[in-house]
Amino acid sequence: MKPKASFESSERLGLLLSRCSLGDQSAFADLYDATSAKLFGIAFRILKREAWAEEALQEAYMKIWRYADSYNPGRGRPMTWMINVVRNQSLDLLRKADYRAAEEEWSPEKDQRMSGENPAAQAETSQEMQRVLGCLSGLTEEQRDCILLSYHQGYTPTEVASRIGRPVGTVKTWIRRGLIKVRECLDQ
Repeated sequence: MKPKASFESSERLGLLLSRCSLGDQSAFADLYDATSAKLFGIAFRILKREAWAEEALQEAYMKIWRYADSYNPGRGRPMTWMINVVRNQSLDLLRKADYRAAEEEWSPEKDQRMSGENPAAQAETSQEMQRVLGCLSGLTEEQRDCILLSYHQGYTPTEVASRIGRPVGTVKTWIRRGLIKVRECLDQ
């Protein structure tokens, strides 16, 4: 399945997720059409390879379908929940030894998804992404760096701590507090 570019409101995505939890296949198809481009972009940013990102996206959508009933609107927006499913699936895939070994063979020049003509990459630069970037600019440099290393580059808090030379507990605190500030900023 090729990802399609589309942006939907949180209310509509929440409704689609609730219909998915009831086994509504047409709602799932609509959910995929509305979110796949953006979620593919997230998987691709972490995995850096088209085939891996497609695999992670497929597995993530299977989890979204199976666990749609676990989405809780009181804990965040539907897209945030789905982004976390895709991010976690991508990180799980990245941690597999065979994927790490093959990473050395990958070259960004050979990958079509790295070009500026890529619709999925363009989808990531939407208004919503600009809002997120604006909210990130309001954080301290440490918080912003830790969040970007974790969510954009796919590092674990332990790897971030090692990379920046700070204790893991400090890194986790910076990430948690930074994400709280970003969430508050986005809710305004």
